[in-house]
Amino acid sequence: MEAILEVGRRLRLEALAYILLVAGTMGDHLSTVIILARPYIYEANPLTVLLMARGLWLPFDLALMALGIAVPYLVIRLTGRSSFTALLAYPFVGGAIRLGSCLWNVRLIL
Repeated sequence: MEAILEVGRRLRLEALAYILLVAGTMGDHLSTVIILARPYIYEANPLTVLLMARGLWLPFDLALMALGIAVPYLVIRLTGRSSFTALLAYPFVGGAIRLGSCLWNVRLIL
């Protein structure tokens, strides 16, 4: 019974990490697109500016999301070890940072 509860907790943690990564990345992307339409506001991140200029910004964000979900998911499933749940730190941290950027942009919009 305890093993079943442990698996359930891990799955909820995993789902939360992936949802945070997707929500943060898409929220930041969409809010940045909206905010850049306003006058006197510019993108300060030089990497983002370079990706925007070359039309690679959306594919880059989608690739980061796909890798941020696929790598932890596959490693956790293929190894079967619970110690690899530490890989969920990337989706959590990356999603939280991007969600913070999204909230900053929303503050600028309002």
